[in-house]
Amino acid sequence: MRRQTPQLCVDINTRESALDVLINADMNELDVRNYVFFDETIEGLNISDVEISGCIFRNCKFRNCQFEGVSFNNCVFESCDLSLLYMSQGSIMRTEIKNSKILGINLTFGIVNNVLFESTVCRFANFSEVRFTNTEFKDCDMNSASMDKCRVKQLAFSGCDLSGTNFCHTPLKSVDLRGNEINGMVFVGGELEGAVVDTAQAIGLVKLLGVEVKD
Repeated sequence: MRRQTPQLCVDINTRESALDVLINADMNELDVRNYVFFDETIEGLNISDVEISGCIFRNCKFRNCQFEGVSFNNCVFESCDLSLLYMSQGSIMRTEIKNSKILGINLTFGIVNNVLFESTVCRFANFSEVRFTNTEFKDCDMNSASMDKCRVKQLAFSGCDLSGTNFCHTPLKSVDLRGNEINGMVFVGGELEGAVVDTAQAIGLVKLLGVEVKD
């Protein structure tokens, strides 16, 4: 997979509060570009249709926030907490999210393009009807996440816990599931057609389908 990495500006602003910058952008219909935000807690913020690009977030927490239609482009999140962030119809593109938490994030009907999720807790994340392109989940806990009715092009998992992840009506053709925990994955029919699994995973999937294997 040739995933595009974030392009960040050398001249980046480190002096502003994320809360102030985001409120100003929302009120005045401005884009947010080339900031570094660190050690901030943003609580109860409701913004929409703001484009955030070229920004780095380090140890930032978003609490009870509504970011409908917001887009993150060329951004990096390190050790952040975006749990329960409502971001329906938003987009995350050319971005890296590392050592973070996105428990219960709502990105329904959104776009995820050229994104790396690494060592991130994604339990109960709602990715329903998301368009995934050139996206990798690496060493992530995705237990009970929803990835149903998604459109997928170049989606990769490595070292992830996909137990209970809902892939109903999401075609996984050519997706390599080897090296991931897939017991309890939820699907309704032909989603796994063309997916790549190892022998042990195949046996588990056969059992899940109710097939009895005998020598």
